[in-house]
Amino acid sequence: MTSDWPFVFALFWIGGWIAASIIYRRINGKSVFPRSPLGAVFRERMASGWNDGSWIGRIGGASRCLLVAVTDREIVITPFFPFNLMFLPEIYGLEIRTSLSQIRRVEERRWFFRDSIIVDMGNGQRFGLILRDPEAFKAALRPNP
Repeated sequence: MTSDWPFVFALFWIGGWIAASIIYRRINGKSVFPRSPLGAVFRERMASGWNDGSWIGRIGGASRCLLVAVTDREIVITPFFPFNLMFLPEIYGLEIRTSLSQIRRVEERRWFFRDSIIVDMGNGQRFGLILRDPEAFKAALRPNP
């Protein structure tokens, strides 16, 4: 007779990490089911990206699981459910919410045979994005006259 305790332990272990990450997100005012901010002038779901400001962020990017939104005041980048669980956004730096005035530079680069955009927020904070409509994203970042 074999014992099922390793399987049961693994289920409880993973469930515990998921529950802990949900509690952490709620305590810190982060949504478990992120949505685009109201009044977003640009939004794209299923974007890819990576935190270019740290070595661990470069190796732990997100492939087609980011929500990217730009309002007239801020840029929001966050993984959507279930990719925002188990502390992955915190470990890899995949959640950004900053004012447009913090953005120092936006540049285009070629990354693994794909066009990407690097958003530089100063102080070593950089985020790389692969978007379906990079031109609309750059236009949304420009101040309206």
